[in-house]
Amino acid sequence: MKKIAIVALLSACIATPALADNTGKFYGAVDLGSVSYSNATFGGQNSTTAFPNPGAFRFAGGYNITSMFAVEAGYAMIGSSTIDTIGAFTETLKSSALSVAGVANYAINDTFGVFGKLGFASTKVDYTCSSAAGNCGATTAANGSKTNLTFGLGGQYNINKQFAIRAQYEDFGKVKLTLPFLASGSADVGIKMVSVGGVYNF
Repeated sequence: MKKIAIVALLSACIATPALADNTGKFYGAVDLGSVSYSNATFGGQNSTTAFPNPGAFRFAGGYNITSMFAVEAGYAMIGSSTIDTIGAFTETLKSSALSVAGVANYAINDTFGVFGKLGFASTKVDYTCSSAAGNCGATTAANGSKTNLTFGLGGQYNINKQFAIRAQYEDFGKVKLTLPFLASGSADVGIKMVSVGGVYNF
């Protein structure tokens, strides 16, 4: 009897109930993360200091067309990234990304799955320069925007039928900033985001 009871207890602990199929249902998500910039070590005063990784907040909504495919739209608000360069100059990058993507889902088991994203992102980057002397040279501000192909990979843990936690990596592409003080005259700034968030299925 003891052996039977132990086996039954282990089976109850290991087994997980099958989650409801969310096909035909909407979901909402909130993600918190960190953004990294590539090719953004220009510095108005010939500095090679890289802009630090700013925090980011993104809210998104999607629709499950099938159990394996969904569409999702999201807007990421990315915090300011600031460096102090030679000559008491303060330079700042700030960006945002509005994206629409198809999401392919693959369930490993009842509670955990992986997904991939592919779509388009309208990304904007703003550059500003300020100094105590009030003189940043020829360029005190610049901005650029571009619609890029965006892609991402992630994993999702389903807590129950309605709530889930997800982690993901996304690439929003590159945006060109025209900066006359650069030898090339411009810089293609790349934007990537790593995030963790919560999902609610309606």
